[in-house]
Amino acid sequence: MLLRVQCDPQPLQLPPLTQPQVTYVHLVITAEGDHTLPLHLVLVADASRSMRIPIVNEHQFRELVRNGGAHEVLVDGVPVWQLANPLSCEARSQFPSPIDYTVRALHSVVERLAPDDRMALIACASDALVLAPSTPGHRRTDLIGAIARLPVLRLGESTNLAQGLQLALAQFVVTDEPAVRRVVLLTDGFTTDTTMCTTLAREAATHGITISTIGLGSTFEETLLTQIADLSGGRASFGQEAGHIPTIISAELEHARQTTIHALSLHMTLPQTVTLRRITRLSPTLSVLTPVSTEHGRRLTLHLGDLRRGDSVRLLCEFLVAPGTGGSQRRLARLRLRSGQHEQHHDLIAHYDPRATNPPPPLLPLITHATIAHLHQRATLARQQGDYETAAVLLHRLAAHLRRLGETELATLALNEASTSVQTPLPNLTTKMLTYATRRLGEAAD
Repeated sequence: MLLRVQCDPQPLQLPPLTQPQVTYVHLVITAEGDHTLPLHLVLVADASRSMRIPIVNEHQFRELVRNGGAHEVLVDGVPVWQLANPLSCEARSQFPSPIDYTVRALHSVVERLAPDDRMALIACASDALVLAPSTPGHRRTDLIGAIARLPVLRLGESTNLAQGLQLALAQFVVTDEPAVRRVVLLTDGFTTDTTMCTTLAREAATHGITISTIGLGSTFEETLLTQIADLSGGRASFGQEAGHIPTIISAELEHARQTTIHALSLHMTLPQTVTLRRITRLSPTLSVLTPVSTEHGRRLTLHLGDLRRGDSVRLLCEFLVAPGTGGSQRRLARLRLRSGQHEQHHDLIAHYDPRATNPPPPLLPLITHATIAHLHQRATLARQQGDYETAAVLLHRLAAHLRRLGETELATLALNEASTSVQTPLPNLTTKMLTYATRRLGEAAD
């Protein structure tokens, strides 16, 4: 295993000033090596009622109505369509539900497991249940039997993702054996305890476990799911339609299978003369990260997740640095990269030079990307706090930056979100499309 750290610009130079100044450092962390690791995978599937509702296209729906299979009723004064009778097994095969697509995806995963891999399956709704525990030497018949139970479970109407995550983390035992430890969380709705979910994401990260999240449809909490992924170093995916589930889960398995660096963490120690204002992950996905902070912000930890051979994590660090005189130098940070028992150290040293330009011109496009991530984060926070006018203003600024990047479709999406932010304060499909499309800007920049 080999980690390579590149720092831009090189050398780091600052103009000598008599007041503190902001400086930017671009870090590129690359994984090298061919050794792949066994996979310990736990899938947490939302098994609430909404995941069992059959999905029909417009043509199929018209056929149902014509044949008397569905009729319109009033629910709380709102007209809705309901099935006249429960669907038969034959009809269900024609109109699969999200849980049916999940079952198909899980069967594919089981077929692709290697002898050293482990897999567990957990279902959650109001309650959570371990359908298949993670044990060495898994038996395909046991896993297939557990998958068959998923569509017929009745665990309540609400969704308690925190309980599902708790059971998932309990599947990992403390061991010195290196492995890719990954939880994949799939849901289409709101959860009952968001604070506990983020707490569990942080706990997972400290134990070298990444949590990848899959949000389905238009009613899940995209802010929570992306936060869980970012806190633990996992991946966040969006499935607009249930038919996307097998492809997304297959991509998760493939990514995990190719991992050579698992549970990578970055530890940063700052001197008293330097403060970290913000750190933005530029790739593989664009997002403002929140490090774990101790000693009054002097020691910071970021969980960066798993890397495949040749993959890079690109970070833009924004420091506030004390004044300095020409010809002197200052340590901005001491970095320690860690994966399992492997560590690598790197010092960020800045030199004060009257010829220096701050910020360096090559970093300006990266600063623009970081600004986009920050504006989206602030707009989301304003909306959550009920300040819809501020959210709309920030979204207009976001759209302007996106247009300058040539992202006209995404800029239009931001403007649409700004207009609906005041009219329809509840999160909707546009909100989710904007969130995940903004994060994908990191893929294009890599």
